[in-house]
Amino acid sequence: MKHLPYYKTLGVAALAAMLAPTAAMAQIQTYYRAGTWEAFSGRNDKGGAVCGVDNTNPTDNRRMSIRFDIGGSETVLSASKPDWTIPDGTRITVVMQIGLNTPWTRSATGYGNNIDWALDPASTQTFEQQFRGASSMTLTFPDGNEPPWTVPLIGSSAISATFSRCITDLTRQVQAAQAAGATKPAAPQQTQAATQPFSAPASGAQPSTDTTAPAAQPSGSQTTGNQPAGTQPTGGTQTGGTQPAH
Repeated sequence: MKHLPYYKTLGVAALAAMLAPTAAMAQIQTYYRAGTWEAFSGRNDKGGAVCGVDNTNPTDNRRMSIRFDIGGSETVLSASKPDWTIPDGTRITVVMQIGLNTPWTRSATGYGNNIDWALDPASTQTFEQQFRGASSMTLTFPDGNEPPWTVPLIGSSAISATFSRCITDLTRQVQAAQAAGATKPAAPQQTQAATQPFSAPASGAQPSTDTTAPAAQPSGSQTTGNQPAGTQPTGGTQTGGTQPAH
């Protein structure tokens, strides 16, 4: 969604904390509420940064959410209901009408109690304008026996602005972190002692450079005094309920 005024400031420290490396994935935090909608951000189940908004019906806990994975290009919409039991990968038609505008028909993918469908960047701006300007949205599921949903859009203008600002802020932080990682100097290589093709002399010993032959001893003379000792080399790791699809 395009950049809009921010209705409630989300602290940079809070965003940084949610983006800090952690072993636990899918860490999502709600940080703002407007009408019947909540804004959340944090990490998705793959560890990537995510922004989103959602609406939950307190009667049966059915939920509609809109999210954007930082670094991606599509806005993903989801509908979920606790008693749905959808085989993974099931294709489901969803018709979404916002106010009195022309309905959107999308092919969604179902799994468990959830279905997802996406809006490409070209469609997102039109969706946003309708979402901010209408009082309610209707979801219908023509492939199954799930009754139509009426989703209130109270607070949708403020929640849309917050969603847009979250995407802008987290995108900047992720890009800054990536740039910092790319410019980090490489660790110096450890130096190794030079190898030699000969055996170095013992410490303190100096190789002789005198090539002059020793003078001959006079006949009958003997060398006297202490002699140095000779050196030696060492070696040495279902439930029932209405369904959105057959």
